[in-house]
Amino acid sequence: MKKKVDFLCWLVFFCFFVFAQTSFAKEKIGCPNRYATLVNPVRGRNLWLNQTLKPLEDQYQAIAKYQFAATWLFQYDALTDKELVSFVKENFSRNQELGIFLEISPDLALNSRVIYPPLTPWYKPQVVFLSGYSRSERKRLIDTVFKKFKEEFGRYPVSVGAWWIDSYSLQYLKSKYDIKTVLIVADQQNTDDYGVWGQWWGVPYSPSKVNVLVPAQNDNSNLKVVIIQWAQRDITKAFGSSSVFSNYSLQANDYKERGLDVNYFRQLALHYLDCDLAIGQITIGLETGIESVKVFSEYKNQLAVLAQIEDLQEVTMSEFASRYQELYPSNPEKIVLKDNTSQWILSLQGRENQYLKEKIPYQENVAFADFFVADKSDFLNRKLPIYPEHNFSFSFYPVLFAFLLGLILYFRGFMKEYLHISLFILSCFWTTIFSHVQYGRVIFFGPVWKNLSSAQFFLVAIFFVLFYFFLKYLIPKTRNSKLLIKVLPLSFGADFLISVLRYTRLEDRHYFGFAWDPLRFVGFEISPRSLYFVNQDFSSLVAGAMLKFDFDVIWKTKILYLVVYPLTHIFLGILIYLLLNKLQREFRRIIIVILIIFFIFYWRSVIFSNPRVVF
Repeated sequence: MKKKVDFLCWLVFFCFFVFAQTSFAKEKIGCPNRYATLVNPVRGRNLWLNQTLKPLEDQYQAIAKYQFAATWLFQYDALTDKELVSFVKENFSRNQELGIFLEISPDLALNSRVIYPPLTPWYKPQVVFLSGYSRSERKRLIDTVFKKFKEEFGRYPVSVGAWWIDSYSLQYLKSKYDIKTVLIVADQQNTDDYGVWGQWWGVPYSPSKVNVLVPAQNDNSNLKVVIIQWAQRDITKAFGSSSVFSNYSLQANDYKERGLDVNYFRQLALHYLDCDLAIGQITIGLETGIESVKVFSEYKNQLAVLAQIEDLQEVTMSEFASRYQELYPSNPEKIVLKDNTSQWILSLQGRENQYLKEKIPYQENVAFADFFVADKSDFLNRKLPIYPEHNFSFSFYPVLFAFLLGLILYFRGFMKEYLHISLFILSCFWTTIFSHVQYGRVIFFGPVWKNLSSAQFFLVAIFFVLFYFFLKYLIPKTRNSKLLIKVLPLSFGADFLISVLRYTRLEDRHYFGFAWDPLRFVGFEISPRSLYFVNQDFSSLVAGAMLKFDFDVIWKTKILYLVVYPLTHIFLGILIYLLLNKLQREFRRIIIVILIIFFIFYWRSVIFSNPRVVF
């Protein structure tokens, strides 16, 4: 019996040895420029399945075993984790690149003075991606996480990633921080509340400045960063909606759900590394502490496969970007990516797969709406192609003509107070005057006009005419008429005060005051028995729920915008004028200075305002 047991043991050992050698035999691709980019997103440990540092240690040791270069992208909460950052500083070797994972957390929003949408799961696109916030908020969020990264590591990173990064944020990242490479998710139609569809299928490219999914067609439109993709998909099987299709990818957790093993990974990787491609690249990684806990053993199998490919170079994200741009200063004219069933023809004009009946033309100068406005929807819908939904027309010439008309009237002596009247009209109707067409979109700061250029022309021209009669027949009848004309535009300083007014009730206490910034409240706490001065931060839940005047009510209702709003400011200007006439000259000057300050603050808010709606 003992001999039979020994024999079986030797047999099992022999089989394991033979099959192990067969599975991981040395392999040679036979061509240069084959790259594997190991990328590991690291979120805050509050989201980890195992909240010790063991997942990070295990993942790093698995990579260090083969002396592979890798890139680690840290979310803001990971950067504020002192134990985690200390481990990275003390243990990571020099061939480990550090970058930023641009997902938004409550702490990042708080430290950026941005209201984090309350009662929303952290993974929802309207809270976790930059595109869920206004353009001014995106800048603050980016600046905060980059500042934190530099505090910890002494420099700004050149590699960033997130499953989605809007092109406005990318332009800001490039212009201010000179990033080199960006990781976004590969094509998926309806997985994880994200629909990203239309980019070059799984291969790297330099995107257009306007649209991250569209490869740049020339140097002028090239953002000069390199896009690589997370979870590169099966060339044929991944075409379709839902995770049933998108799980056919290089991700260990994806293909394991389809009942596949490392041999599938190897076959798919070799398609992306095929010598018919001038440059071959695959992205390998696991979300540290989340996916890595479940499929770490399969990740080690993947690394073992990579180690056996002799021609494969393991590089960081920024190293790959340099290699790509050396080979392709501009994007290649055409790439053919194929497997045994179908092929993708990827060009600067679009992408096509005849077998899958897919053909998408590229519109290089057309942006997604999130370039301009925050996307608050539950589903991230970023799919090419983009077709115009409305036929809006715009021309700057009518606006220019209207202002030239005003100048002519001024020089002919009909409107001696042209500057003050122009300021009043501009302040009153800036939401229409500033609306414009850009990147295939009509951007409205106020009311939506079917013919924007005509609306701009008639608003300016008609109100110049009305003010001409106002100045000629009404103003001369007032005492100190010049003062009234100067005060009229200053009445818009009241808009600034109204915009920062806040009120809320918490239990039996009332809070009334001003918003110093989105979270800071300065004012009074009023209860039945007390009155206190308050200067404190409120939570996003409280700050976001505080009552404030909604100017959108005016912008949405044209009768309010065209009649009530300007008349209100005329009456307000007259009231201020009557008040000033009753004051002594010294006090009058003080009040005028205060009005000018509020007017400046008003125009500061106008200059940094975000679009209201985009078509």
